[in-house]
Amino acid sequence: GGTPHKPYPKHVWSPAGGWWAQPKAWKRNTVIVGLGASAVLAFVFKKSAELEERTMYPRVWIPSMLWSKQFKNNDDPNFQPPKSL
Repeated sequence: GGTPHKPYPKHVWSPAGGWWAQPKAWKRNTVIVGLGASAVLAFVFKKSAELEERTMYPRVWIPSMLWSKQFKNNDDPNFQPPKSL
């Protein structure tokens, strides 16, 4: 449908696939990249949660209190919520 493609040089290479690219395995490639990105994100999240340490108890609730070891273990008696809460 539509008009025919305009003439273009056949020897040009581009990382995106050139003009009117339609890779055959685009769905598989998208899944592979998505899984790889998810694995990297999971690793970074896990490492960040392991290394997180607060010097003061937060004045308000923060989401990282759900997974931080510091709030789960509660080993330090000085690490308590402020009395004003």
